[in-house]
Amino acid sequence: MRQATDARQDPAGPSGDGVPVFQLMDPELVRDQYGFFARLREKSHVWWAELPDGSRWLVPTRYEDIRLAHLDPVLRQKPDPEDDPVSDEEGGIWRIYNEHPVVTDPPKHTRLRKLLSGAFTGRQTERMRPRVEETAAELLDRLAEEGADGSPVDLMERYAWQLPLVLICELLGVPEDRRQVFHDWSRNARDFSGGDTHEGREEIAYRIIDVIKELIAERRAHPTEDLLGQMVQARDTDEGRLSEIELISTAFIVLLAGFETSVGLIGNGVHALLRNPEQRALVERDPSLMPGAVEEFLRFDPSLFLTNVRISGAPTTVAGVTIRKGQPVLLSLGAANRDPGQFPDPDRLDVTRHAGGHLTFGYGIHHCLGAPLARMEGAIAIGRLLERFPRLRLAGDGDVPFIPNPISRTPLKLSVLLT
Repeated sequence: MRQATDARQDPAGPSGDGVPVFQLMDPELVRDQYGFFARLREKSHVWWAELPDGSRWLVPTRYEDIRLAHLDPVLRQKPDPEDDPVSDEEGGIWRIYNEHPVVTDPPKHTRLRKLLSGAFTGRQTERMRPRVEETAAELLDRLAEEGADGSPVDLMERYAWQLPLVLICELLGVPEDRRQVFHDWSRNARDFSGGDTHEGREEIAYRIIDVIKELIAERRAHPTEDLLGQMVQARDTDEGRLSEIELISTAFIVLLAGFETSVGLIGNGVHALLRNPEQRALVERDPSLMPGAVEEFLRFDPSLFLTNVRISGAPTTVAGVTIRKGQPVLLSLGAANRDPGQFPDPDRLDVTRHAGGHLTFGYGIHHCLGAPLARMEGAIAIGRLLERFPRLRLAGDGDVPFIPNPISRTPLKLSVLLT
């Protein structure tokens, strides 16, 4: 790890404060995210991450600094519009994408989040439990058929990606004959065979928007009680609550963020147990450990390693460094969850650990609304998988490739043997 190991001082950084610098595009960060940040933390509690264009983002490495940064109201999801105006023409598809609660700030964030909060309460999530169990059983039946001859099956393609996608489509009200585009999106996220995947992803995003617009029009003609129907009703009965672009953007992010986090939880959780047979044995002997084990899976290997970049809306202090207005700050959930100052022996999986306080679902006002649903999906998906296939094991040499992206931590493939 070149820049992180041989940290140079930053005499010309945005604040001229001598904070050390690493290269954000260092291939070592993609290859070994946890080791990379552990070595950063050993040398300094805060760094500048330098981008290829020479700009720099501030990066704290300790749990407490990252947690507090989530609470700082000065650190915003978006730049001040007066400082960084973007027209509808310039923004294109991403102008539509950027109007949902995950990437907005108060007061808009508060308004949009309130609209969705009722759909993701613990009570509402429990109502989905029978359907989660049913869907998991159906997918496990298909897995059993595919792997009955002893051949390897890809647990990501056949199970981890399928279960959350079915459930979030049902929650929002997307019929089966309209779901292919979301499968295309998930496959594009895993396609690193060459070509311009960014353009492909943008084309799929336009198709998703088209499907959402069609479903909105249908609900205006024939109201429904699903989540999208409720959102359309809120838009049409109280125009101040939700604009048309906010309606589309929020439906977009519910569909996509609503299943990708769960995909990573299932894939990473199963992978962690297969790599740690003594921990797997504990959960198999005592299934009551599963809820706590899910928290440990979330801490140990979160599907989102880095959050959206925060932008300072005014001068503030992060990790002891004073920054100017407009300064980007990058927060690593994965680094926070592996900070030995917060979690002793953090690189060891321990399903009996009290892992509460991990930052996998964010912290503060942007804490993930879908966390209860993701937890339930993860517990059922992993628990039923272990029950159904007690001889489950990694296939071949056990190598598990991950999506080559410093932001996320999701297996590309998880090839296993079932019998």
